[in-house]
Amino acid sequence: MHEDPLCSRRAFVRAGAASAVLALGNTLPVWSADRTKLPQRVFGKTGVQVPILGLGTVAVGILDPKKAATLLHKAIDLGVTYIDTAPGRTRQAITTGYGRAQEYLQGVLKERRKEIFLATKCLETDGSRTLDLLRQSLKQMGIEQVDLAYTHSIGHALYDLEALVADNGPMASLEKAKKEGLTRFVGITGHNRPEKFVKVIEKRSIDAMMNAVNVVDRHTYSFENIVWPTARRQNIGLAAMKVFGGGMVRCKMPEELRHASFRFAQSVPGVTLTVIGMGNEKELEQNVEWAKTFKPLTAEEATELKKKTVAVAKQWGAHLDRLDTNGEKTRPLINT
Repeated sequence: MHEDPLCSRRAFVRAGAASAVLALGNTLPVWSADRTKLPQRVFGKTGVQVPILGLGTVAVGILDPKKAATLLHKAIDLGVTYIDTAPGRTRQAITTGYGRAQEYLQGVLKERRKEIFLATKCLETDGSRTLDLLRQSLKQMGIEQVDLAYTHSIGHALYDLEALVADNGPMASLEKAKKEGLTRFVGITGHNRPEKFVKVIEKRSIDAMMNAVNVVDRHTYSFENIVWPTARRQNIGLAAMKVFGGGMVRCKMPEELRHASFRFAQSVPGVTLTVIGMGNEKELEQNVEWAKTFKPLTAEEATELKKKTVAVAKQWGAHLDRLDTNGEKTRPLINT
């Protein structure tokens, strides 16, 4: 069993009279002088300050063009300037929402590129196709460079570990893209098989990492315990996704746990931001309000929340493994 950094009694005692955020091991957000904007943190070794809330755009791509543009502009106006997207079609998957979102972003980027930290993703097992896909995304968005290009969902069964980290593999191709100026930074994302990530970051140099982190999947996948401590030692920028569980109806976060899950993800040691899919103004405004009023979990709150979510984790099971066509069917709870 891995020690939960959010519930470490030793850490709490060492902190003494220090604030709860220091007891939890995370850094306080940097507040803007303009309190209408979101608090920010430094995104690991990138050295860039980004808001603690990012916008995932798959839901934006489902909207019509006018509504999508309105939502994107409002998000930026509210300080949600980290925008995460992806191409809609690869050899491995089709996600229509993402592809349309990249098209919608083109008009917004023409006006507001300098305000945005823009991330896109590549889900390809071949190095040359990875580079081609990144170039296609740049063309689709009408730009010459993204801020961050991820090799996406590397926990997926389709990725062979050795091929993934090989000098002609997808990760090496994104490193080449960085040298060519197609992206400022490179990273990896993933939903499952956290042990795989530890091996990958030992073999390749990356700037950022985005993983599924929430109060329920902490019991099943536990990226924040298995992978993120190693990533922190390398000063890799850390982003949490699937904070509310994901798109499957059966595995959406219960309403009464959503704010707590938001606070949990934002309180994990070393995390910079949470990236949340938002498809309407109500969702955007709610998450912005939670970010603006964010207070880290205390040690007592974290302990109680951990106990409270075990039953939900058993109900959900290893739901993120279902993203794999050949994924394992079961995975025991590992952090109860």
